[in-house]
Amino acid sequence: MIHQTVSTCGARAGFMMVAAACLVAWATPAARAADPVEAVLFRPGARAGIECEVVSVTPTEVEIDRGEKVEKIPVEQIDQLSFTAEPDALRDARAALDRGDFAQAAEELGRMEAGDLDGLPPLIVAEYDYVKAAAGGGKVAGGGGDLAAGEKAVRAYLAKHAGSHHFFPMQELLSTLLARGGKFDDAAAALAPLDKGSPTFRVRAAAGRGRLLFDQRKYAEASREFVTASQLPTDPQDKASAAQKLSAEVGQARCLARLGKADDAIAAISKVIDGSAPADDRVLGEAYNALGDVHRVAGKDQDAIVAFLTVDLVYNKDGDNEAEALFNLAQLWDAAKSPLRAKKTRQDLLDQYPDTVWARKTTAAPTQ
Repeated sequence: MIHQTVSTCGARAGFMMVAAACLVAWATPAARAADPVEAVLFRPGARAGIECEVVSVTPTEVEIDRGEKVEKIPVEQIDQLSFTAEPDALRDARAALDRGDFAQAAEELGRMEAGDLDGLPPLIVAEYDYVKAAAGGGKVAGGGGDLAAGEKAVRAYLAKHAGSHHFFPMQELLSTLLARGGKFDDAAAALAPLDKGSPTFRVRAAAGRGRLLFDQRKYAEASREFVTASQLPTDPQDKASAAQKLSAEVGQARCLARLGKADDAIAAISKVIDGSAPADDRVLGEAYNALGDVHRVAGKDQDAIVAFLTVDLVYNKDGDNEAEALFNLAQLWDAAKSPLRAKKTRQDLLDQYPDTVWARKTTAAPTQ
């Protein structure tokens, strides 16, 4: 993370006014589409999609008509929403975006020709705006590039589409971009709208503030935010919230390690691992990465290698988790005097996850 001088009070005040305006904008009732848009909605973990017509969208829910009934689906219960009439290039770009391949997403959008969006429903045009802004902002957030341009694109999207079902994730992306520029107060303010959302997003907001404080090495304050996130009341059947709360427990464990409480950190991570199902790849990847991190802080490099290898070889479906594991393994192989392993691991990271913060750190750090 690049630490820069926090923006002036006037700039912070201006940002808060924008954030407040966004809150007002999405709090108003959603406009119903004159003609519902045909789509296929996928729930998390579901192989088959739900054929439906999208009636309206808000930051918190998508209203769909399934023919026999109209229902409102919370956005955190939607894995993907694909519009039947959208151009193939847009569909392919969104798929690349979902994989975290921001460069490929931008390339797919580049295949679209002038006029491809003419006559299409506003929801599809808005989806194009989302993929374009998210791909540009995501690439900058992870792998470098023009930070100001990325922030500008995300802000423009949020101003234009404050009622979108992508609103909360895009606020999180804005927070990430602001933090990368060292604007930590503004980054925290960007998370404020999430506090008005569902329990899933309230947990993400608190955990996000914890990560911001962690990046500033304010470990005691970060730990408190992670505890808040993990203890927020949520529906026991809400799997999305449960996963976010486990992630917050992992974040707190990283703080404990840096506060000199390595045993407590390991105990907390072990609790997460023991309480997770084998299919919870993302959570388990985070947990084993955190375990490796704790061992590195304690100077136990061999134990750290085992933890990071567990992510690399077993819990490797999530790109961010795998990239973090490879970054650490490359450094650990260097320290273990295994230069060939270090070189291969580092190259795997750069080849497979070029748009991540871990790749950026690798190119910035000298090899041993």
